[in-house]
Amino acid sequence: MKTLKELLGGRPVHFVRTGMSIIDVAKFMGLHNIGAVPVLEQSETLILKGIFSERDLLRRCIAKDLDLVNTKVDDVMTKEVIIVESHDTPEYCLQIMKQEKIRHIPVREENKLTGIISMRDLMLYDISEKEEKIEMLNSYIQFNG
Repeated sequence: MKTLKELLGGRPVHFVRTGMSIIDVAKFMGLHNIGAVPVLEQSETLILKGIFSERDLLRRCIAKDLDLVNTKVDDVMTKEVIIVESHDTPEYCLQIMKQEKIRHIPVREENKLTGIISMRDLMLYDISEKEEKIEMLNSYIQFNG
């Protein structure tokens, strides 16, 4: 059974810093084609302070007609962030995401942010697992039938 660490596969962690304007965060997300981004604060180490998603942009900024240039990400990000561990399984992560009705969830290993998993990542993983099972069953039927 795969872990989230294996599923992430060492891809880079895209993040923004506290104090950035919403317009800069939105441009960053568009540049990297990501739907959510962790918001980190610099102290002695980088500390996860929240997460900002396309949903936050739509509901908390655009729908309220906020000034995207002068509003800081700190004011509109989701501050209560649910986190999973890198040794957790994709199945467990999917269960948490469905239960909490979220589409992105940060992954950490030993208190260090190692990535962010999306619902899409988990669905693609699930599809590939099912395709492997179907192929295996077809082979079994073909050679033992």
